Amino acid sequence: MNLQHLKYVAEVERTGSISKAARNLFTSQPNLSKAIRELESEIGLTLFSRTSQGVAPTQRGAEFLAYAKTILSQIDELESIYRPQDPDRVRINISVPRASYISAAFTAFLNELRNKQEISIGFREVDSLKAIGDVASGASDLAVIRYQQIYEEYFLGFLKEKGLAHEELFAFHPVILCAGDHPLAGMNPIPVHLLYEYPEIVHGDIRIPSVPMHRISYSAEQKVPDKRIYVSERGSQLDMLRLVPGTYMWVSYVPRIILKPHNLVLRDTVPQSLLSKDLLVYSKSHHLSRYEALFVDLVKREYEISSREYKEDSAKNGEGPAL
Repeated sequence: MNLQHLKYVAEVERTGSISKAARNLFTSQPNLSKAIRELESEIGLTLFSRTSQGVAPTQRGAEFLAYAKTILSQIDELESIYRPQDPDRVRINISVPRASYISAAFTAFLNELRNKQEISIGFREVDSLKAIGDVASGASDLAVIRYQQIYEEYFLGFLKEKGLAHEELFAFHPVILCAGDHPLAGMNPIPVHLLYEYPEIVHGDIRIPSVPMHRISYSAEQKVPDKRIYVSERGSQLDMLRLVPGTYMWVSYVPRIILKPHNLVLRDTVPQSLLSKDLLVYSKSHHLSRYEALFVDLVKREYEISSREYKEDSAKNGEGPAL
């Protein structure tokens, strides 16, 4: 059985699309389709069936893929433990939320690696459920996930079910990101009810788990706005905030290096937003490499810098973040 074929079908399952998987694998769609047919012929199974959305595993195919991903994960782990450590070779795959401080940390991370001879890095900005799935399947070595505290029981249970380890990075109250000339930018904190008449920009691929109503009744005053714009790409959201009057987003602290060129500002709200948490996630059997540890250190550094900058800017303007 060809190990490369197992990697191919695992990527097809992950993306739900042969064309997307082919792009990610740097091969042609005909070659990928041929490899799948060869594997199916070898094992006597049909692995995928076509759907209106792309392809999905058959029942027997899903069973086979579960074993295949376990084998691939074990091989990756074996290689990471026993492969000779080449100081000029860096391999890492990371799944993270769309957070500006993490983007700044990743940029700093790449700059630290600029003299390395061989670099293979995967950096995926996805929702938390997808990030957990990436680590569980072996597609990513580690992930950062984000959730509101009211969903903590769900997410910690999901991590336990997947056999993943985690550590809390930060707990914070999201703030408002808007243009410097936004009608409410002169206020800090901004009363939440005043935001309802303005368009909110949100990430279009975020999936929210369900929780009992009694768990969220206390936050009912923070209703869903009537005007929402769903985006999935970071550049689009920054352009919209700058060019579409009245738009805003809920975010973690954003570094000045991103705020200033786009004439954006951060503002607190009253009442404060619900507490959110960012967690580092990895396999229980995974040992962070020195480069992964470096990335985590840079994430922590950039968060602290962004947090400090926000407090300094608020104090400079005679304002202060709500406590």
